[in-house]
Amino acid sequence: MAEFKDRLKLLRKEKKLTQVKLGEMLNYGYTAIANYESGRNQPSITDLIKIATIFDVSLDYLLGVTDVRHVCLSSEISDELQQLQFNYTQLDQESRTDLLMYAKWLLDRNDMKKDFSHSLQVAQDTKQYTK
Repeated sequence: MAEFKDRLKLLRKEKKLTQVKLGEMLNYGYTAIANYESGRNQPSITDLIKIATIFDVSLDYLLGVTDVRHVCLSSEISDELQQLQFNYTQLDQESRTDLLMYAKWLLDRNDMKKDFSHSLQVAQDTKQYTK
């Protein structure tokens, strides 16, 4: 997982903000942002909340605790998805990559099934109309 300093720099660049502009948004100079991004200083809890709000991410994401940018309320997701999320967090990075590749393979397989089913239907229709 990334550290706060890395996340801050990534998010700032994604939003195309300079250190100066972000400093202005937080009401202090760009050197404070440069110090955060270099790891020399850490912001206060109040400033962390402001930074998370500016970038629309959770504090856990900003601090590098998780790779999930937005917290999802448990009432919004199914039990199966919660179980999948829990299992995912228990895996090492290599296994996470494998799981994501497997999920992609399953999606591709579903697409192939749809294409194959459509092809059969077309072939049946064609045969039906052939005299």
